[in-house]
Amino acid sequence: MTDSNVKVARYTGIVMAATLICRFFGLGREIVISNQFGASFETDAFFMAFMIPNLLRSVIGEGALNTAFVPMFSGYLAHQDKEKADAFASKVLNLLIIAVLIIISLGIWSAPYLVNMMAVGFRQFPEKYLLTVNLTKIMFPYIGFAALAALFMGILNSYGVFFIPALAPALLNMGIIIFAFFYTARFGIYSLAIGVLAGGLAQVLIHIPSLIKKHFNYKITFNIYDPDVSSFFQLLIPAAIGLAIDKINFVVDRIIASFLTHGSISALYYANRLMQFPLGVFGIALTIAILPTLSKYVAKGQIEDMKSSFSFGFKLLSFFIWPCMVGLITLSYPIVRLFYEHGLFSAQDTSTTEVALVCYTVGLFAISILRLIISTFYALKDTKTPLRIGILAVTVNIILDLILVRYLAHAGIALATSISAILHFIILGIYLEKRVSGIFSRELLLFSWKSILASIFMALTCWGCAYYFGLRFDLHSKVLQLAQVLISGLLGILVYYISGIMLGITEFSNAKRFIKMIVNREIREIKEND
Repeated sequence: MTDSNVKVARYTGIVMAATLICRFFGLGREIVISNQFGASFETDAFFMAFMIPNLLRSVIGEGALNTAFVPMFSGYLAHQDKEKADAFASKVLNLLIIAVLIIISLGIWSAPYLVNMMAVGFRQFPEKYLLTVNLTKIMFPYIGFAALAALFMGILNSYGVFFIPALAPALLNMGIIIFAFFYTARFGIYSLAIGVLAGGLAQVLIHIPSLIKKHFNYKITFNIYDPDVSSFFQLLIPAAIGLAIDKINFVVDRIIASFLTHGSISALYYANRLMQFPLGVFGIALTIAILPTLSKYVAKGQIEDMKSSFSFGFKLLSFFIWPCMVGLITLSYPIVRLFYEHGLFSAQDTSTTEVALVCYTVGLFAISILRLIISTFYALKDTKTPLRIGILAVTVNIILDLILVRYLAHAGIALATSISAILHFIILGIYLEKRVSGIFSRELLLFSWKSILASIFMALTCWGCAYYFGLRFDLHSKVLQLAQVLISGLLGILVYYISGIMLGITEFSNAKRFIKMIVNREIREIKEND
């Protein structure tokens, strides 16, 4: 393993650890919400209302902003020009503050129109529509908090600080959990919206000590005609458009789901959150950690090193994602029942959510690797190619939505998302190979096929074990439900690991050394940088 790959692995391990904490809090958040409100018209309203500012946050904040910012900021640091890097970051920060204030004001004013546009089906339910509008107005300022936190994350990631930025989203989940626990009786569903704002503010504040420790030199300066700012916008605008187009998938999904029975949007949300758990812990963690490294190699013209880091990232991501994908599909019903079926969340809600989870998870591998491929394009400062292919993928998704929802209801929406993601992954991968010849080496493709074969053996094990539990025990007890998921999952992972070794996948045989390396270095990295 090269020094660069060791660094990527170390950073990935740090982000994975922090993200795992966040995802557990996120899972706790969904458990609390499902327990307090079930899958009802109130949760439909909250999830739809939160979706509106959250979409803008993901496009403006954590998406396009860092896509354009990190390659430029990392490039300055790679050439030992910290003063210019900090000056550039200050200009972007000042412009961002002005932009989000304008967006928040417009968003609160236009909330009724936004809900009309994005939740068309809610019009036939006046109470549901009005609740969604009110919740949207309350939560819109979250965009500002999330955008600032995202920029601070980009700055700290470029400095080699990963733990605190990756841990910050846990504060959002904590805010929602705390307010749901202590204020639901007083404020009802509005307690969740207040928790979103409290958690968003905490996300911003947690970054400040690390920025001070890294001697970030903030300056109050405004110059939209600055060459650095112009270059930033040249990268930002195509990336923002590309991400906005990609989010059209999500918006169209929710618009169509708003015409379905009560609880359909909630079922899609709960299922998507379970699928997002491994995606966040492994997929997003890796892309966050690897983007500064890829960007620095491109800035120095070290393309072979960049290809090596990409290959390492691909294998690392595959190693973790395949068993997660298999586990979520084969154990979908036991997992949904274990985490959600209590309080107001019924057995019927479990069945509705479970089928959506399977359909979403079919595309998990493609979605994960797609993030790595897109990050590589961004490191190459190419935001236009992902934009063009993204438009095609969105078109396919919309067509499939309209077709599949007739036969599979809400599950058709989830399946359309997976199919379009797989197509997106294949086409964009072909374009990346044309751009960087040999990046998908023969060794990498062989590794993928062997991983798939090992995953098939794991799937058979998980399904067989879970089926035996269902025959042998009365699974009304949460303890037995937990045992069914844990034992089936762990046996499946063991078979996956052994199968990988027998198939001659060297990364599997080195897995123990690799994981030990991450754990040993992780704590030291946290102490040094955070």
